[in-house]
Amino acid sequence: MARLTPEDHFNTEVLKLMLQLAWSDGQIDVQEVGTILGAAHSWGVPELEIATLKKALEGSASPPAPDLALLRDRPDEVFEAARALIASDGRLQAAEAEMLEELRVILSPGR
Repeated sequence: MARLTPEDHFNTEVLKLMLQLAWSDGQIDVQEVGTILGAAHSWGVPELEIATLKKALEGSASPPAPDLALLRDRPDEVFEAARALIASDGRLQAAEAEMLEELRVILSPGR
């Protein structure tokens, strides 16, 4: 099995965050699934990592917690991915907005 690169680690953590955001309103829709899996494939995330994410997308496993310390190093990329996910289903749920604001605080410099 190939070792994960630092970029693989970062991308996997962004996907975990996207998963948590997608499930924040208690449901996940087909557009959100497509956005997450599309990002995973376009970023070249290893299939083993994608398989783990698919279980959480299907609801057969809890969404894994992202490594926020790692994500804090590149907050602009994290927010871009989060905004793309939120826009994918065409509506902003209150829980998604709340989680996005929490994320903004968590990833802000100085924390």
